[in-house]
Amino acid sequence: MLEYTFRIRHKGCWTETVADAFPGVSATIIYSYRLTGTSITMIEATGIDEDRVDELVEWLGDHEVMTTAQLVSYHETRETAFISLEGDYRTDTEPVLNVLLRNNCFPTIPATVSNGREHWSVLASTHEEVSTTHDELRDIGSVEVDALRQPELGRLLTGLTEIKQAVQDLSPRQTEVLARAIEHGYYDSPRGCNIEELAEMDSANTSTVGEHLRRSEAKILEAVGAMLDQSSADRRD
Repeated sequence: MLEYTFRIRHKGCWTETVADAFPGVSATIIYSYRLTGTSITMIEATGIDEDRVDELVEWLGDHEVMTTAQLVSYHETRETAFISLEGDYRTDTEPVLNVLLRNNCFPTIPATVSNGREHWSVLASTHEEVSTTHDELRDIGSVEVDALRQPELGRLLTGLTEIKQAVQDLSPRQTEVLARAIEHGYYDSPRGCNIEELAEMDSANTSTVGEHLRRSEAKILEAVGAMLDQSSADRRD
């Protein structure tokens, strides 16, 4: 097993220029995949003032590889926005995750975006898989390798355990509301339902349902954030 950590300036992608358009804003690609020619991506943008959230969403939606962008939620105290994206990548600007998965390289943590580059850390079984992946990544951008090493499986398992624990720490009501939101497509792009429709399926009002979701998201994302902090520290080292 190998851990392959790299940075890529993804030609033609929104990740290449978002820092220029919104200085001080950093992003995390929570997930990204391609389905029947369309890419579906969820990002977390931090350091974005509430007054500029709509501007960021509009900028993303107007990007040449994107067809729509939608604000999922915004946390004012953390200046953090969760935004869903739907795109129409051309062959030469396909999502990085597509390249990784077809070569059996699996991300260990969500990718981060800074200084015009996507930062990825993945696990691969062989040097051949890494080599093929690296060559294909170079077709869609300039790649800098940070590390190729045996993974610290203990650290990875600790991070996954913390996420599992965060899910287990949800209250029964938080689990119920979050599971219903996922089941009915609240986090899909486009959304399968809105907060009002979720409230209609529940015995509580809209405000209470929204609060259950926010508390659930905060617990899980806090665990994910710890993994991101550790990854940033590793890159500095």
